[in-house]
Amino acid sequence: MSAPVPPDGMRVQDLGFEGLGAVLRLNDAPEVQRLLGDVTPGWRSFPLTARGPAPAIRLARDSRGAGRGYCQHSPELPRGLHLPTPVAAACSLVADLIGAFFTRHTELIGLHCGAAEVAGRLVLFPESHRAGKSTLAAAFATAGHRIFGDDVLALTPAGEGMALGIAPRLRLPLPTRLDPALHAFAERHAGPEDERYRYLVLPEALQARHGECLPLGAIVLLERDATLATPEFIALAPGEGLLQLLCQHLAHAQPSETLMERFLPLMASLPCVLLRYAEPLAAARCLATQLAGPSPAHGSAAVSLTGHRPASRVASRVPADRRWRVRERVRDYPLGDDLFLIHAPSGAIHRLNASGRAVWTLLSHEALTAGEIADLLSEHFGGVSTERIEADASALLGMLAEAELIRPA
Repeated sequence: MSAPVPPDGMRVQDLGFEGLGAVLRLNDAPEVQRLLGDVTPGWRSFPLTARGPAPAIRLARDSRGAGRGYCQHSPELPRGLHLPTPVAAACSLVADLIGAFFTRHTELIGLHCGAAEVAGRLVLFPESHRAGKSTLAAAFATAGHRIFGDDVLALTPAGEGMALGIAPRLRLPLPTRLDPALHAFAERHAGPEDERYRYLVLPEALQARHGECLPLGAIVLLERDATLATPEFIALAPGEGLLQLLCQHLAHAQPSETLMERFLPLMASLPCVLLRYAEPLAAARCLATQLAGPSPAHGSAAVSLTGHRPASRVASRVPADRRWRVRERVRDYPLGDDLFLIHAPSGAIHRLNASGRAVWTLLSHEALTAGEIADLLSEHFGGVSTERIEADASALLGMLAEAELIRPA
């Protein structure tokens, strides 16, 4: 379905953005054009005379329903999407602009995370469902730290984080449990909003501009717990952070091997921590204090052979007398005590903890049964019965076989 042609007399305006050129056409939507300037304060845009075929992203006032709202078309929305308010239109347009930017700049990897500057380095907090990364970004700004993004950050080939210049966006209504100082900050810097979202218009000292880069300082995983009186700060193994980055990147066209090559050097030296908190401003202040000091030590990996698998999943055990060997088209990448495996045909990524890595190392050298693995590891896991090790090894082999990482000898 193609975008509708605007009637005669309707204002048609093209917009270009830094690093993209003419990328957006607006039909009879001057209020959305003005609003985009507030929503992308650090990303330079410029009006262009509309000529020739429309750019890939188009927004027109919706002719249905007495002209209420807008209709957007783009490569991601070929059938069109109705947007009821200017703020909703801006939210959707920004998402397509980000996609167009990373499609154009394939040397960059988009990370779905918030990022704030602490002591000259970036603290990254990857997306976690309703963990509050946008509110935490606003809390960092309230505490005087510069925001590089509340939703998306670009990773450069040099391993630095690059801002896109997009304002943080808060979900409305704001939680009543927020610190009064954070509430006051959100009111003082309130920008465009509708019933669902409010953008914050921050001073230049608190909002990084498009293209600004800083080295990474830490990966912070978030967990909200309303029962906590004070924030908790727990060091994790580096594999936890890598797993989050691999799950939250926007470079879906990139091979898994390429992503591992980009992320592994970072995670080898980048601390990864878990932040458990109830109130965002207290969490931001605690985190900034912790990260301004010595780097936290990495956490230790679990001992259980099957500790890597999700708790909700039960692995099938394999026949006791069957020997298994590693499949040829599997790439392995060590990181600390962990081992990441890439199934080359599908690009699927799997993670083994220290004990799972020991099993993989044994299978890489010769074909073994679960019982033979248990005999070889019984001395390594002193104090654990051979029967328990064999049961865990059998479950692990079942998962590896199901994932097509090993095959019967």
